[in-house]
Amino acid sequence: METKFDKLRPAVMDMIEEEVLDWYRMSPAERFIESQKLWEVFVLFGGNYDPEPDTQSPFYIPEA
Repeated sequence: METKFDKLRPAVMDMIEEEVLDWYRMSPAERFIESQKLWEVFVLFGGNYDPEPDTQSPFYIPEA
């Protein structure tokens, strides 16, 4: 499947990393699947899904 990125001039294509072009060539569904894999790696490295508290929010209640 040809995308609009495949039609760019060769000089422009040389400036864009191949990994980025691969991402742009994917369909939205393929990108979604790949981004889900990134979340799995994030959690494996000790990441947390819980957002950090927003102390500036009027709804912020500090834990006692």
